[in-house]
Amino acid sequence: MATTTMQPAPARPLLARLLGSAALLFLLVFPAIASDYEVGLLGKFLVFGIFALSLDLIWGFSGVVNFGHAIFFGAGAYAMGILLKALPFAGATYIAALGGVLFPALLALVMGYFLFYGRVSGVFFGVVTLALTGAAHSIIIVNGSLTGGMNGLYGYPPPTLGIPGLWELDWYEANVSYYTAVTGSVGCLALSRWLVKSDFGRALGAIRENEDRAAYLGYDVPQIKLIIFTIACAMAGLSGVLYVPIGFISPDLIGVTMSASVLVWVAVGGRGTLIGAFIGALLVNYLQTLLSDAFVVLWLLLVGLFFILVVLFWPGGIVGLARHEWLRARLRALGLVP
Repeated sequence: MATTTMQPAPARPLLARLLGSAALLFLLVFPAIASDYEVGLLGKFLVFGIFALSLDLIWGFSGVVNFGHAIFFGAGAYAMGILLKALPFAGATYIAALGGVLFPALLALVMGYFLFYGRVSGVFFGVVTLALTGAAHSIIIVNGSLTGGMNGLYGYPPPTLGIPGLWELDWYEANVSYYTAVTGSVGCLALSRWLVKSDFGRALGAIRENEDRAAYLGYDVPQIKLIIFTIACAMAGLSGVLYVPIGFISPDLIGVTMSASVLVWVAVGGRGTLIGAFIGALLVNYLQTLLSDAFVVLWLLLVGLFFILVVLFWPGGIVGLARHEWLRARLRALGLVP
């Protein structure tokens, strides 16, 4: 009788946990070994990582390419700044932050309803969202009395955290804004992992693979798309809120360049991997900072060349490449491949 040899279970989940724990430990101790400038820079990159993660939920897990995702990032930042200006009292930061998340969510709910229930999909969805980006950018510039126009939004009270009136922390302080970004990154990543592993996440996967078949099996495709679109855009709004203490609120936050940038971050890191969004945002923005100092004129061309090389040779992104090599190593160790 032939016997079956039991092979050990793949060690990738354990390795992923170890790498995740090491990365979290590094983030926690980073302010102790780095300058305030470096801490602020990494904090900003983490905020961009949350922004990229929100796009990955839409693009990577439901197959919807949003060319206007910067609308919701900028909407969160502008809502935060405008509410801080309008509510100059203790505790206004929390109300402003909540508004910075709810306003993009409401905007996404209305926009998504007409797009998804109107059966707008594929390249047409991309064209519409791209056009809406231009419209949103123009609205920000035209309404200068409210948004500051081309000069950006400024003059609002500095946001504070803690217990209003009793114990408050200046959110502009490097370590406070950094650890807020770390907390937001961990929370959003945990929420996203739970979401994609749930029954709802499996429905998203079915829609991404074959939308018509998913509808035939009884899934309400427009409703599911609308839910994930609203959640993702609320997360983009949160990243906009977290950006306020470490950046400047300007029309550039709601523009084609910002929308294109986040697509690059997700593609470089690995679409549909979650953690790849952070890796792509960190790597591309670090390269951008490094190259812009060394090559004042050519840095944008070099970043673009790097993106082209990744798309051509690693279409699955950095995380996709790492997973492919890990699988090859496991198969080689088991003697299944030479």
